[in-house]
Amino acid sequence: MDSTMDVLIKKAYANPGLRQNIVNKGMICLYCDYSGFVAQNNHGAGCCFVFNRTIRVTAQKIRIEHDEGSNYGELLAVIYSLEILSTALMEYQPKLAIIFTDCSQITKILSKNYFSQSHYEKARDEILASLQHLKVMYPEVEVQIKYMSKHKKNNSLHRLAHNAARQAAVQ
Repeated sequence: MDSTMDVLIKKAYANPGLRQNIVNKGMICLYCDYSGFVAQNNHGAGCCFVFNRTIRVTAQKIRIEHDEGSNYGELLAVIYSLEILSTALMEYQPKLAIIFTDCSQITKILSKNYFSQSHYEKARDEILASLQHLKVMYPEVEVQIKYMSKHKKNNSLHRLAHNAARQAAVQ
């Protein structure tokens, strides 16, 4: 574990609001983030998985032909987190799973019926299909996607996802 990651994990444990998420045995939290360097066409998604004193940080490089904006990138980060959650639910049995995103438009995008840009519609449809699949496979688990708003400020767990996304983008 690198020193920055170690420091951020210690900060997360020291924060009562984040600590309760880390030690919770009934809830999985996934903090996701997107990072893009448009000029170099480098994009990445990161996820910090938190459950019952387990913290795992993963990331992947995202291939995007044309930059479609940060909201689109954040949707791709949510999709990435849903993939991680799907795998985790095979092993763990929480009552609740929350995917935290810093995309302030997430609720609006997921409930919107019409998009002028088809890539947004495709990402939305993929997220909704994944949520439906999880609901069928794990009916006892409530899965939510939430905008972090004030929860983002000084949030070490989100910072871990952010750093991982940036690193994946430039690799």
